[in-house]
Amino acid sequence: MRRIVIGNGMDMITEIRREAPVFPSGSRNRWTMGLAILFLAVALFTVWLSGKYYGIGYGVSVALEEKQVLQKEHALLKTEILTLRSPARIEAIARGQLGMVETKTERIIRVK
Repeated sequence: MRRIVIGNGMDMITEIRREAPVFPSGSRNRWTMGLAILFLAVALFTVWLSGKYYGIGYGVSVALEEKQVLQKEHALLKTEILTLRSPARIEAIARGQLGMVETKTERIIRVK
């Protein structure tokens, strides 16, 4: 602030003038607004990123559960293959359903 005195000793007028600010208020408001926008952008990016993080985590957990289910199914299918390939089962089907019998050596014809 600057004090200005006008007049002679008896009729003095004192005027106080405010000096112009070093940073004009318009520039200061712009800087503050820019900082606020930057802060908002960083906050929104953080929220978006955390959403992506949780989405990927959920996807991974679903994939792990699916992997466990598929591994159990694979083990069951292996067991089923082993039971279907068992010689005792194949012989039972051949004798019971197809009416097959064991070959006798006198019924074998050799072709030369």
